[in-house]
Formats: sequence, C-alpha cells, structure tokens
Amino acid sequence: MISGPRRKKREGLKVTIEPFRNASDYEVCTEIQREVWRFDDIDLVPAPVLRVTGEYGGILLGAYNKLGEMIGFAASFLGCDEGELIQHSHMLAVRAAYRNFDVGYKLKLAQRKEALLRKIRTIHWTFDPMQPTNAYFNLGKLGAWANVYRENYYGESSSPLHRGLPTDRLLARWQLESRPVRARLEQGPVERDLRKELARCPVVNSLVEVAPGMATCSRLRIGASAPVLLFEVPPNLSEIKSSNLGVALEWQGKMRQVFRTCFNKGYTATDFWMADDEGRRRAFYVLEKLNAG
Repeated sequence: MISGPRRKKREGLKVTIEPFRNASDYEVCTEIQREVWRFDDIDLVPAPVLRVTGEYGGILLGAYNKLGEMIGFAASFLGCDEGELIQHSHMLAVRAAYRNFDVGYKLKLAQRKEALLRKIRTIHWTFDPMQPTNAYFNLGKLGAWANVYRENYYGESSSPLHRGLPTDRLLARWQLESRPVRARLEQGPVERDLRKELARCPVVNSLVEVAPGMATCSRLRIGASAPVLLFEVPPNLSEIKSSNLGVALEWQGKMRQVFRTCFNKGYTATDFWMADDEGRRRAFYVLEKLNAG
C-alpha cells in the first residue's frame, strides 16, 4: 500500500513530455542510457545517431521535470514490417529517482499519439521475458502482444543487467488503434479472479520452491490445446536472475520451450497478470489462441 506522503509526492510530480528541446538533450540521453543500463560506451546509442534518427522518421521524446531537466526518454526508429510503415521503439528509460511515477507510461502514450499523427498504426519493441515488471507493463498495462521469441537477439551485452545470460527477447507489437489497446488504455489492466482463471485455463507448469524466495520450474505440460493457457513465473524472477545464474539459465531454457512451442501452435502472449494467493504473490503469462484475422 502506498503511504500518504508517497501518494502526495506521486501526485505532485509534474512531468512534461515533448520532443527533444535542444542539442544538449542528445548528450543527456546517452547519460541516461549509461545510468539505467550501465553500458560500456560501445553499447550506447550516441548523440549523432539519435539526432539523425529523429530527423529521418524516428520519434525522440523526452520527459522533463519542472526544472526542465530530462529525466527519461523514448527513442524509436522508422521501419517497415510486411510492407507496413512502423515505429520500432528501441529504447525507453527513466532515471532511477523518477521511477514508479508513471513516467514510462506517459512516454509511451506520447509516443503512440505522435505515431498516429504520422499515420503509423503499429509500434514494435523487444523486451526481456525474464523481467516480470516489464512483461506487466508491456502486455498487461499497454495491451501489446507477442508471438515471436528471439534467442540471444542482441548477442553479448556489456550491461551488468544482462551479463551471464543470452539476450533472449519477446517481440512486442502494439497495434495503436485496435480495440484491445484502446480498451486497456481507457480501462486499465484486466482484473482477474485467480480461482476462476485457474479453473478455466490449464497451467503449463508449476513452481518448485528450492529455497526461500527461490523457485525453479516443474516439468512442462505444453501438449494442451485449450483456447487459453497460463505460464507461471516467479514474480521475483528478475531478482533470481541477478542472484543465481544457474536457476536463471534453467528458467530461460523453460521459457524458450514454452514460447517457441506455443507460438508454433498458434498461441499469442496477450497479457501478463499478478494475483495474491493466500498471502503469496503469483504471476502468469497468458497465452491465447486468437481467431485468424
């Protein structure tokens, strides 16, 4: 529960989202990349590339505090997918002191608005499926979906957040004017009853606790053909990823099996949700067979 003072701070945070204001913003953008991902210089997107990206079809948006300081940004490239012009959102980052204030969400809404003004109706981006918070943000809060799993997509990364694991990613597709996206943005994430969902949808696995705060994955049951499947992951999977490389690698292997198998069978990851179960937090990917078209 959010305390009173924290709520006042959240409500009092004034953030302005708009295109980069001046040349120095491109340099600040690289500083934020370094702060958030702790990249070596070789992995940073440099200021000249960002500037050219913005001038030739990309969308560069900064989030500014009341003092006019950039506290976050979103950067996307103009691209083409199956003959359709899209934006590929390559980076979104917010300084640590300003997280949990919906700055990232506001950046995505502004990115959506700008894309629609340019007659672009789809935005793509990749995200690490082993980060439950990101999965909830992308699938649960924004209403994006994914049916493509890319193994070691970026190769070796200099970021401590990625070291030791292949950079596997889900490709999110955000269809900006679709009914599900509009409903999600207007109404918020879907509220689900845990008991009803577990009775309605087969779960392809279960968690096996091997130590306090440390769970592995059971043998997979991915032969089911129900309209909706659930894939349970530890809600603290990002912490497991940082603390125990062996368990993290095991989870990544299970994810590869689940997503590749289910995507090949026509399933799409359409949501990510969390629920309390007798004081225990549980988290699930929702895999759904969508009607053609």
